[in-house]
Amino acid sequence: MPKYTAGDDGKVIDGRVVVYLRGSAQANDRSGFPGKTSKEREATAAAQAATLTKAAQTGVPFCEECDRARQELAKRDRAR
Repeated sequence: MPKYTAGDDGKVIDGRVVVYLRGSAQANDRSGFPGKTSKEREATAAAQAATLTKAAQTGVPFCEECDRARQELAKRDRAR
């Protein structure tokens, strides 16, 4: 029995994002915005892009693993 199901696609489990490759047609919806209009999708995508751009400009990590790596580097710098 598999550990994850198609319904877990995109969820964060144990600190990692699940990407389910063999799900139903609904789970494989490539838009990432099931049930939303194209205007809603465009607005959401624009907001996400702006957030990621701002995070990249300010050095904010995008994910838990990136943040952990940043913290490790900071610890090493303080130890010197």
